[in-house]
Amino acid sequence: MREIQPLDIWSNGETKTAVCLKLYISFDDLEARAALVYSLCDVDGRVIYDGQIIFEGQMYLDWGSSGDSNSEAYTLAAGLLNITLV
Repeated sequence: MREIQPLDIWSNGETKTAVCLKLYISFDDLEARAALVYSLCDVDGRVIYDGQIIFEGQMYLDWGSSGDSNSEAYTLAAGLLNITLV
């Protein structure tokens, strides 16, 4: 889990503020593509919004090249979701 810059999200008829990003790998073919489930959570850790992102092509091949694939996954996911890690 990583903290994010607070983000207001419309959910079930009201505005809620997400402050963290959680990631889980749901699929990885260990060759060219991985699917990750993400959750945006409030201050109590409750999920406000969730979805799936895909790492594929060059992004997948470069993922983990720094030696810290977990940290890099959050950086890549934040970029795809247009959110800011803090």
